[in-house]
Amino acid sequence: MDDFRFVSREELKKAAELSDLVFRGEGQTSMAAKFPGIFSGSFMSSPGVFEDGQLVAFAGLVPGFIQIGAASVPIFSLGSVCTHPEYRGKGYANAILQRVFDHIDRSGGSLLLVSGTRHLYIRQGCHTFGSVRSYLLSAENEAVRNAAAGPAFVREAEEQDWFGLQRLAENREVRFNRSLYELATLVRAEAISDIYKLKQKIYVAETDGRLLAYAVIAVRKELKTDAVPLVIEWGGAPEAALQAITWAIAANGISELMLPVPWHETEMIEALGNSAYLETPNPGTVKIINPVRLWLQIHPYLQQKSPEAVNGVEVHYAAPGGETVLTVNGTAVHLNDKELISLFFDTDPQLELPAASREQLKELFPVPLPYASGLNFV
Repeated sequence: MDDFRFVSREELKKAAELSDLVFRGEGQTSMAAKFPGIFSGSFMSSPGVFEDGQLVAFAGLVPGFIQIGAASVPIFSLGSVCTHPEYRGKGYANAILQRVFDHIDRSGGSLLLVSGTRHLYIRQGCHTFGSVRSYLLSAENEAVRNAAAGPAFVREAEEQDWFGLQRLAENREVRFNRSLYELATLVRAEAISDIYKLKQKIYVAETDGRLLAYAVIAVRKELKTDAVPLVIEWGGAPEAALQAITWAIAANGISELMLPVPWHETEMIEALGNSAYLETPNPGTVKIINPVRLWLQIHPYLQQKSPEAVNGVEVHYAAPGGETVLTVNGTAVHLNDKELISLFFDTDPQLELPAASREQLKELFPVPLPYASGLNFV
C-alpha cells in the first residue's frame, strides 16, 4: 500500500466524504456532523490508507471510558470502517484493524467496541456479547398504561435542564463516562436518529422541579422511513423514565416504540412486567485487547460484587491470538478469544468448565457493559 497512517485533522474532511459515499443515503446529513468523536479533530487515532495522495480506506477510532460500578475501564469504539469501491479487495480493512489493535494496546486500553458484526471483525477476534431485551411498546401495553398514571410531571427537556440531565446520566451504575459538554454534543449530533431517518426529542419526568428521569427518543419526521421509533437512552428512576416514555408515545402518536434494555437493568425489566420482548446480543461486537489488563481494570467492580469469589482467581495471557488462562484456586481454565468474551459478558456462556470453577466464576460474571447503540454509538 502506498501510505498507511493516522489521518490528520486537515484530512478528516476527506475521511468524512469517503464515509458519506459508503454509508449516507438521500436526505441524510454528512457523517462529519453526526459523529463528532470521529470527525471533529479532537482525536487523531483514526487510521487511513492513501494511494497517490487520495484517502481510499478509513476507520474511525474514538477513545473513552466506561464506568462499571467502582471500575473505570479505558475503551475504544470503532466505526465508519470503509473502503472506496474502486479499491476494495486489497486487504486494506484487515491492515487497518491490525493498526487499531496495536494502537489500543499501546494506549493502555483493554476493550474495543465495534459497531459491526461482519466476518471481517469475527475472524480478527471480535465477537457478539451480552444480552439486550428489545421491548416493543404501544399505548395498549399494560406497563405503558400503568406508567401513564405515574405521579411525575412529564415535559420536553429545555436548556435549563442540562445539569439535571448530566447528574441523572452520571448516576447510572453502568455507563459511558461523559462530560456535560460531551453529553450535549452527542445529543445535538443525533447519530442513531439520523441513521434511521428519525428525529430526536428528550423528555424529562420531574416532581416539584426536581428531575427524576429522562428519555432520549427518536420519533418519525417528515422524511419517509419504515423505521420504528425507539428509545436511544434513558436515565434516572426506571418508573419515572417509563412514565416519560409513555408520555412520548401519546404526544407523538406513536403506534409502536422500541425500548432496548440490557440484562443488568433489572429495575426497568421489573417495571416492564410481562411485556413481550425479543432478546438479542448487545449491538455490534467486542474484542478484548489485553485480558490481563482488563482483569486488573475491572477488579474494583468484581471486588465490590463478590470479594470472596474474586480471591483465588488469576488471569494469565500467553500472546496475542493465543489462549487466555484463568486459574481458579489453582485449577487452570484455557479459553480462546470467543470463550473469554462469552465468560466475561454473556448471561449464559456456553463453556466447558470444572464444576467448582464454574460456581465460583458465576459469582463474578457476567460483567455488564453499556448499551452499544445509544448516544455514544460510533
